[in-house]
Amino acid sequence: MARDYVTRKEYDSWIKECAALAIACGYPVQENMINDNTGLVFGDDQYGAFENGIWSGDPYEVFAIFEALNEPAVHGLPDGSMEWAQFGGLCDKLMIVHPGKFCSPHLHWRKTEFYEVVLGEMDVFYAPEIIDDERLNVSNDGLLKHVPMPKGGKRPDRVVLPKGREHTYDQLTEYVCLRPGDPKFVMHRKHLHAFGCPADAKTPVVIREGSAYSHEPTATSKDTLLKAWQGIHDNGFLLEGLDEGRLKNNIVEE
Repeated sequence: MARDYVTRKEYDSWIKECAALAIACGYPVQENMINDNTGLVFGDDQYGAFENGIWSGDPYEVFAIFEALNEPAVHGLPDGSMEWAQFGGLCDKLMIVHPGKFCSPHLHWRKTEFYEVVLGEMDVFYAPEIIDDERLNVSNDGLLKHVPMPKGGKRPDRVVLPKGREHTYDQLTEYVCLRPGDPKFVMHRKHLHAFGCPADAKTPVVIREGSAYSHEPTATSKDTLLKAWQGIHDNGFLLEGLDEGRLKNNIVEE
């Protein structure tokens, strides 16, 4: 039977290692950023990542994230402008992905983001255009268009995708590999994307992500300035249930 849990020892070891790496890279990790939601496991079938250890290079969708800043752009706005404010603001995060691991294919309805690699190599997979998807409530109709996503390359043969989820990467036809010192790579809102760390990497990839305000749920329900924003989920995953599935890890106390 497939494993559907992580032990307390495994989880704490993983997150403490990520926190130490983040601090070593100069990120201001605070105690309140280290908790049972820092590590994201995208569904019960992804706990196999811990069977052979997080360093095994085995392909699974699991990674860690530290959020230092999430500031809504509401100060000074006139009353009645809150709908547009959902698309503004600032967010600063550090993400750490171990060799062979991925963030599952998804999009954001509101958030445009950029990536800057601090350490290691980042594999980025993305769709160059907005793809109509009725389930995800995404359509090109009525949208203003400006600068398109840049053309990428072919996904390298070395990339081994998570078993049983390979099909979710089919629409992500473009690929880039980002390294420290590369220009910031912008991911437009409503564009499908995923990312990972090469399986043969010597270090995890450490990624600084800057973006508009991040409307993302947490297991304890995130505090927001406006009540209307509390229920906003700005992550649309190609596999149904992943947004809810990543909110509470199944950690078994030993």
